[in-house]
Amino acid sequence: MTTFNEPQRTRPATPNTTAQRPTPTRQTPKRGLNISTTQIIIVVLIIIGLSVIIDFNRKIQAGQKITGEANQMRAEVTALAATKAALATELAYVSSDAYVASWAHNDGRYVQANEVLVVPVPAKNATAVPTVPVRIVQKPVSNFEIWWALFFEMGS
Repeated sequence: MTTFNEPQRTRPATPNTTAQRPTPTRQTPKRGLNISTTQIIIVVLIIIGLSVIIDFNRKIQAGQKITGEANQMRAEVTALAATKAALATELAYVSSDAYVASWAHNDGRYVQANEVLVVPVPAKNATAVPTVPVRIVQKPVSNFEIWWALFFEMGS
C-alpha cells in the first residue's frame, strides 16, 4: 500500500500589514444632538424675532387702549362743554331783569301797579280726581328666547 502524504498546506507569508496601516477603529456615534452653529444661530434669531414681534404687539394693544380712552375723554369733554354753555346761558337768563319779573309775576304772586291779582278758589264740594298710575306689565322672557335672540337676531 502506498500512502500518499498530503502536502502540507502552508499559509503564504503575509507581510505584517498592521505595522503599515493603522487598524481601523470603530467610530462610535455621538450621543446627544448633532447641532451645528448655523442651527444655533437660526434658533437664536427666531427667538429674538418672536420676542420683538410680541413686544410690538403689546405696544400696539397699549396704543389702541390709549386711543380709545382719548376718544372717550374727548366725547366727555365735548359733553361737559355743552353742559357748561347751557349753564352759562341759564345763568345769564337768571341774572337778568326779565327772569326776576317773570318769577315775581308767576311764582311770587306779585302784581304790577296797573294789574289786579286774581286767585281762583276751588269749590267747596269739589273732590279731586285721583290719578291712577299706569302700570306696564311685561311678559317674562324665557331663557330660550334670550338665547335665540342672541344667536339669530343680529340686527335687532
